[in-house]
Amino acid sequence: MTAVRVLAGALAVNRTLFGVNYLLRPSSAGDSWIGRAARLPGTQVMVRSQAARDVALGVGALSALSRHRDGEARAWMAAHALSDGVDTAATWAARKQLPARRARMALAIAGASTLVAAIGAAGLHASPPET
Repeated sequence: MTAVRVLAGALAVNRTLFGVNYLLRPSSAGDSWIGRAARLPGTQVMVRSQAARDVALGVGALSALSRHRDGEARAWMAAHALSDGVDTAATWAARKQLPARRARMALAIAGASTLVAAIGAAGLHASPPET
């Protein structure tokens, strides 16, 4: 197993667990990201929507990786990178309205996740066709 596959798998597991947590406990986004706004019902709807996205991305990548379909996993990692890049940009844009420490932590996590996903997308390659 290559280091890229290990990184991609770790990101997929992390994203799935992160998503399940936010699905079950959307107010926990307050502790790790957006502060008191996480208590609002409308915010919880959006947190759960994002959580569903994260579960789908994580499970999709894990499924592809477990079947050794690296080309498919590459597409999932590209989707991870896009999602995390948007999360990073959105958090950056709102950083002055977010709790400072939480915004810095969220930016660091989303930025690192974007980087890992981009490495996965660049490093995973489609298997050659069987002859």
